[in-house]
Amino acid sequence: MPRSQALAPTPPRAFKASDPIDRVVACLEAASGAGAHWLRGYAKGKVRMDQLYRRALPWIPPGANVLDLGCGIGLLGLLLEARGLHNDTLGIEWDVAKARFGQRLVEGRAATRVVCGDLFQVPWPPCSMVTLLDVLHYLPAERQRALLARIGAHLPEGGRLLLRVMDAQVGGMAILTRLAEWLAIGFRWNLAPSVHWRPLADLRIDLAEAGFSLLPAPGLTGSMGGNQLLLCEKAARCDRGQNPSN
Repeated sequence: MPRSQALAPTPPRAFKASDPIDRVVACLEAASGAGAHWLRGYAKGKVRMDQLYRRALPWIPPGANVLDLGCGIGLLGLLLEARGLHNDTLGIEWDVAKARFGQRLVEGRAATRVVCGDLFQVPWPPCSMVTLLDVLHYLPAERQRALLARIGAHLPEGGRLLLRVMDAQVGGMAILTRLAEWLAIGFRWNLAPSVHWRPLADLRIDLAEAGFSLLPAPGLTGSMGGNQLLLCEKAARCDRGQNPSN
């Protein structure tokens, strides 16, 4: 098979984005327990307003086993289950309050689980897709590289990584996004000690060194408040060492 064909992403399946989102909002509205008021309000706003989910869901193949690292309350898994295309999702979240709220949300569900723990220490199950959404910048550069390398070693050839990152060299609306992240840490909404944004060019190099090729994925291009959504594929051994911009 020609290399260009091997790396071409599967076209997104059409789906009515409002359907899974509305179902998840209804699930959130019914949530109760410790922290439910604040987490419920945050999650409803995020799932309705953030472009992330509408852009990302079509690129997660039906039937894929998904490992969602830094999953928060497990919104992605809930959306995938509501979509009804037979995805199994394991989310790992280190923030105890968010993880416990997420565990209550997914209680009794067969296809979605949330585990509380350090994503470097919790065992990872076999999967065909890893999602890393708004997580990488909470880690110093060396830990970012270590995490990407572990993901590259964990995925099978042809497995995919979907990640959203902030390009440190982008201005404009990105300045507001970065300010919001600093405020979230200052008010302890996010428990990371700091943030570590890096140039997208450096992240591309790290991805290539971890064994990934960046896929051309129409619909993912463009900035979301300075954030970039990237679709990567675990390259065949013969493809490694290629220019990271390919």
